[in-house]
Amino acid sequence: MTNEDTSFAGTRGIMAVLVLYNRPLERATPWPMLLAWLKEDSRPRLKHCLIYDNSPTAMVDPSVLGDNITLVWQRDNGGTANAYHAAAERAVGVECDWLLLLDQDTVLPFDYLQLGQEAIDNRTDVAIVVPRVSHDGQLISPATITPMGSIVPCLDPNQARGMPTAISSGAIIQRAIIHQLVFPSAIWLDYVDHWIFLQLSKRFEKIGVIDARLAHDLSVRTPKTLSDARVASILNAETSFYAAFGGKARAILPFRRLVRAARYAAAGRLSLAALVAGGIFFGMVSPRHD
Repeated sequence: MTNEDTSFAGTRGIMAVLVLYNRPLERATPWPMLLAWLKEDSRPRLKHCLIYDNSPTAMVDPSVLGDNITLVWQRDNGGTANAYHAAAERAVGVECDWLLLLDQDTVLPFDYLQLGQEAIDNRTDVAIVVPRVSHDGQLISPATITPMGSIVPCLDPNQARGMPTAISSGAIIQRAIIHQLVFPSAIWLDYVDHWIFLQLSKRFEKIGVIDARLAHDLSVRTPKTLSDARVASILNAETSFYAAFGGKARAILPFRRLVRAARYAAAGRLSLAALVAGGIFFGMVSPRHD
């Protein structure tokens, strides 16, 4: 275990990392709540926030920065993997042992930090605590990945059959865990969350569930909004992930992609269908770009 501190209610505290892409900071859904928490001196306390801007044009006005806000602008798009590593490094300097991972679409309740603390107190051996997350009113996280590779939402991943996983946005994770993770080059944006949980599973780390239900916009659920570059990124990450996951899930991946290609073709997204078909035969389908 890498459990350096089983509480973030004390002096060491928690740091948030907010990942942006082509959206001004003031329009990032979690930002008003983060700003309010940064101004409070209550317990548990948000001590610091790292804003990781992956946009080709800067989306953050430097005037918002202060002693408890750090900005990293990565115009070449470092994805979420690089954002999380940057946060783990910064957390050392601001003496935070826990990271709250957030993207720009996640809605946070005002008492979320308190609920996170309660989840940690309920299971003091946890490496990560995650909320229940919905997309368009349907539960999408936490979930388990079955031996066949299906991702099945569940209320408690500790009680379901399969490898526990969850959407990373809204998760509160030990900083040391992120610091030690190595992400494959193909897993820089998509499948970052599943990769984290695969590594946690291999290390027999414990997962807690936060008594909160967050709303989240999951872009992969709406194929009409996906670009060719994004689908290529998804396919490459998927190939890399299931190569590590192994077993039956890896063997039947080509058949899953065949169904997906047919679905894209039926929706008139022929270029996406062609990319997925290429992934059936070649695995990696194109260089990363966005």
